[in-house]
Amino acid sequence: MLKPVLSSLLLAILSNNAIATESYLSQNQQAALASNLDKHPQWKKLLHYNNGESQIESKSFFLDTNGRTDPRKELLATIAAFEKSNSRSSAVPTQCQFPARSLWLKEQLGKNIQLPTVSCPEFQKWRNENQLESISLVFVTGYLGNPASFFGHLLMKFNKNDELFTTDSPLLDSSINFGADTGPRDNPVKYVAYGLLGGYNASFTKGDYYRHEFSYAENEQRELWEYELNLTESELHLLEAHQWELKDKQYRYYFLDGNCATQMANFIGIVLDRPLLVPNQPWDMPLDIFKSLAETEHHGQPLIKEIKKRESKFSRIRDKYLSLTTQEKTVAKELTKSQNSQEHPDYRQLDNQSKARVLNLLFDYYELIITDGDDNEVKAAKARKHQLMMERLQLPAMDLEWKKAESQPPHLAQNPQKLGLSSGYNNETGWFGMLSLRAAYYDYLSLETSRFKDSNTTFFDAEIKFDDKDVWLSKFDLFNVTTLNILQVDLFDDSRFAWSTRLTLEQKDLSCRDCERTRWYGGLGKAIKIQDKVALYAIPEVIYDISNYHDSTVGLGLGALYTANTNWKTHLKITPVLGLDKSENNGLIYKWENRFGNAQDQDIRLSLQYNEASEINLSYARYF
Repeated sequence: MLKPVLSSLLLAILSNNAIATESYLSQNQQAALASNLDKHPQWKKLLHYNNGESQIESKSFFLDTNGRTDPRKELLATIAAFEKSNSRSSAVPTQCQFPARSLWLKEQLGKNIQLPTVSCPEFQKWRNENQLESISLVFVTGYLGNPASFFGHLLMKFNKNDELFTTDSPLLDSSINFGADTGPRDNPVKYVAYGLLGGYNASFTKGDYYRHEFSYAENEQRELWEYELNLTESELHLLEAHQWELKDKQYRYYFLDGNCATQMANFIGIVLDRPLLVPNQPWDMPLDIFKSLAETEHHGQPLIKEIKKRESKFSRIRDKYLSLTTQEKTVAKELTKSQNSQEHPDYRQLDNQSKARVLNLLFDYYELIITDGDDNEVKAAKARKHQLMMERLQLPAMDLEWKKAESQPPHLAQNPQKLGLSSGYNNETGWFGMLSLRAAYYDYLSLETSRFKDSNTTFFDAEIKFDDKDVWLSKFDLFNVTTLNILQVDLFDDSRFAWSTRLTLEQKDLSCRDCERTRWYGGLGKAIKIQDKVALYAIPEVIYDISNYHDSTVGLGLGALYTANTNWKTHLKITPVLGLDKSENNGLIYKWENRFGNAQDQDIRLSLQYNEASEINLSYARYF
């Protein structure tokens, strides 16, 4: 009898204490709790909560010692700090440090919240510099010169509202970047290791957009696709204020799920009802975010307002060069080595239209050298460009038409994950079925929309074969990266190499089943392009057998890629191999593969290959 009485008494005491504690809350705090703002999804988004904890590690971002894990305490501490703000104080008012929280509370509570009026000159100056009219997300296509850029990059752009500049001139716009705080001497191995294990801090940084455009488009020859978002004025103000709050705030960087795609999607997601990140996926990719943008409606309208492509100078040069006739190309190349165009006999034989086309191309050619060359090259290029301009003035005025390479925005690219089912026949082992799984990203035959052309970049790519008696692993590529690195413009000295690297667990050859070998492939060679449809390459390579180094070989990969149209692409690779230790390892390996269809989410492939046994395979794959 005594135990229930004591329990009831204890419960009453605790309840009274809770009521007493709540009674000490201010009217503003009570109003916030009454509206359940501590449980509001947008409040948790402003705190960057994920699985009960904020992704921001900087203590200065939180006003309560437990604010990183307790949204209720952080809400009460925020309101209490706002109530103490006083514009006559020498300290920066808390409302000025957290303007997005202030905006959000006032929007949610309206007349039910009374906060001191404060002046925020630094924040207001920052807003005046932005002159924000809209926000864009920018997709930067992949760059195989850096492992961090294989999957592309994602930037945010604050578009100015300035009558002096058109929307086609983004030079004075501000960019918001998110990236790891790496060291200047960090090598790719360290970057990948730290990125996978969370060894780097990361943060948002604000800068001039033209610097990123120059770095990516001009130096690395990458395409930039800008997606302007359809957001309301109040949403823009909230995101702008929140970006101010995030200055110098530290995150933990993870290459797979704490990268630029993760945090940019979370940031924009503050004002969206549906997440931009793909659920139940262990990695976040920039491409996925832009596909989500295209599928999202906001206030009954498409979230995407407009899509623009930013081309590099090199892209413009390439398009113009490929538009020239064979004679015009020859003359253009000769004129890069001549000091006087009018005295060149081949140039004099051209009609005025062809002369103008050649000169127009060379304007861009020398402009690129002026932008990217050393002091001596810049001086010579400026003088040569001036000569060409004087020669152009001697020709009549005319409109020049140039063919542009067809390209589509990234949200129309083929989806990166693959699930395929095949049926095939091997002349040694008979009929088989095959299940193929790939985590990312694209192979030689994938659609080239918004991807590095003539390249293969796959990760965690597995093929599992089976018949009525057995199941076996045909291959598992940890990574398989190849780029042909074709310049396509003969005006430049082409010193670029095609290269490849692959780490795999695979069958020794096609004649056996239970004969797995761990191998590393590495090669360096050259490639050329013929009429923008055929790519030819020769890549000498080492095939190091980690399981049994005596079975290592060297080979010469000879290949051809032919793109007939968007519905059919074919790849043939023939590799004579020479054993390093045993003569029986000498031989010939070849594979011919065809892709049919141009859908984002499916295709059909037919392949024929030989490696100690012949095999034919017909497959259907879904991409998601």
